[in-house]
Amino acid sequence: MSRVNFFLAVFVLLFFVLFSRLFFLQVLNGNYYSKAADDNAARVNPILAPRGIIFDRDHKILLKNRPEFSVYMIPHFMPKEKKDGVFTLLGELLSAPKEEIERRFYEKKTPLFEGVLIATDVSPAVVTRIEEQRPNLPGVEVICFPMRAYPHPGAASHVLGYIAEIGPTELKDLQSRGYRQGDIIGKDGVEKNYDEYLRGVSGGKKIEVDAFGRPIRVKEIIEPTNGKDVVLTIDLDLQLQVEKSLANNEGAVVVLNPKTGEILAMASHPYYDAGKKWEDISQNNHPFMNRALSGYPPGSIFKVVTLSAALEEGKTNENEILYCPGYYTLGRRTAKCWLASGHGRISPIEGLTWSCDVVFYELGRRLGPDLIKKYAQIYGLGEKTGIDLPQEKRGFIPTADWKKTRFGENWYDGDSINIGIGQGFIQVTPLQMAVMYGMIGTGKRFKPYVVKEILDGNGKKEYEAKPELIAQLTLSLRNQILLRQALHDVVWRGTGIAAYVPGLPAAGKTGTAQNPGLPHAWFVCYAPYNDPEIVIASFVAHGEHGDRVTAHIAGDILKWYKENRLKQKINEEARPDQYIVHGSSRIPYHRLTERSD
Repeated sequence: MSRVNFFLAVFVLLFFVLFSRLFFLQVLNGNYYSKAADDNAARVNPILAPRGIIFDRDHKILLKNRPEFSVYMIPHFMPKEKKDGVFTLLGELLSAPKEEIERRFYEKKTPLFEGVLIATDVSPAVVTRIEEQRPNLPGVEVICFPMRAYPHPGAASHVLGYIAEIGPTELKDLQSRGYRQGDIIGKDGVEKNYDEYLRGVSGGKKIEVDAFGRPIRVKEIIEPTNGKDVVLTIDLDLQLQVEKSLANNEGAVVVLNPKTGEILAMASHPYYDAGKKWEDISQNNHPFMNRALSGYPPGSIFKVVTLSAALEEGKTNENEILYCPGYYTLGRRTAKCWLASGHGRISPIEGLTWSCDVVFYELGRRLGPDLIKKYAQIYGLGEKTGIDLPQEKRGFIPTADWKKTRFGENWYDGDSINIGIGQGFIQVTPLQMAVMYGMIGTGKRFKPYVVKEILDGNGKKEYEAKPELIAQLTLSLRNQILLRQALHDVVWRGTGIAAYVPGLPAAGKTGTAQNPGLPHAWFVCYAPYNDPEIVIASFVAHGEHGDRVTAHIAGDILKWYKENRLKQKINEEARPDQYIVHGSSRIPYHRLTERSD
């Protein structure tokens, strides 16, 4: 092979390789590399998407958006000889000293083409004056951000939640789902759990830059897509009444529909106003803690579990008579009843109506921890309800094995009498107790929820929640009726009479839970007792006695509900003709009160 042919062959080979590479880059992958070059020569300034609006069940606005204007200064567009004049004029327009504007401008070292934040939440009037002076303010730019507006400041704050800039840990977890640094995301409540629906899709200005990264022109404006709107199960008017009734008491109130699981109102105090600054919010006692979903000892509202277990397991019956002298003796220990003079001869059913501790000390001793836990679990205690809100706690129901593992100690009868009255290691949430009493009233336990519908950009339903039945109450019909009767009499003539509202017969239970310092107060009820429409769980930390503060709170709410929402017309005086709905049966009240003793 001659030298000429050799070099010709090498040339042809090199040409083929070069041609193949060019064909690969420009033809096969031309679009990809063209886009990469285009992106390399451009910067995108994001335009945040307005978040979706949140409505109550009747489409009253709970949470909307408002424009917030921020003023930036871009060094690249500010001629050096005009800086002093810009600082002076902008200071006058913002009612701020010229020195303050200069300090903010030089305080943060940023690239020439990036904006320096000078002022936030600027009023529209000031924005108008800045625009009028635009020729005299080179490098000054006003950017509008959609921010949350709260028509009812602080109302349902723990349900709605709040938003803030995404944090490093959150960004690491959410980056694969399209979240970026600087995004505003939900931090609590519905804002957090439904953030992907509410947040929308951000747009931006695509700006062409030169080799030094300096902006040349705006190439493209990508309009943002609004977030989806969300309709809640919350009744705004009822919510405001609940918060008014709870007032400044530290605690929580939950109101739900026991036939669907819909949360009609949920209040926790102290609350927070997400529209205020952190300095104002942080003065309260743990304002971000949702007490409706937090665990507390239940006290006497737990006695329904103890009586359910004792009746079903044959540890007692409605005809047994126990004796309460005002105390209960177990070995060398003496446990007191709340009524120092004692209740005398009393049946277990009357024991629930009058919340006799001695009756439930004895029933707790007979049952022991494992049987009590079995029936607590039937009611859904010791596990999360599954509500579509963050912060929910599981609560806790102890057993002998748990105590042995946790403390290295055996279970004693003294522990059993404690949990028989809802004391000791037990923890429940106000939401759990609302769900439990709804199950007593209807025989069914539904999963609670707060989001009813999600609407697309045209207002059409993209999602609609359906009631989710979790469990049926497996107690015998007779025992269910006995429990309902006793709870009705609590409000009719027993410890819960403070919640009695003429024309709206209710069934419920008071509770006083021992606690270091002042005891916690509870009251849980459902109404109407014959065919429940609502359940109310009222809890006040350090409220001392459930027959006082919490029963009065529930009574206020029941009165409002009767006057504004009650679907049934009820005559309380016609008591013998009333009935309890059980499944498809309507059982007359006089049959419920027939006794063989």
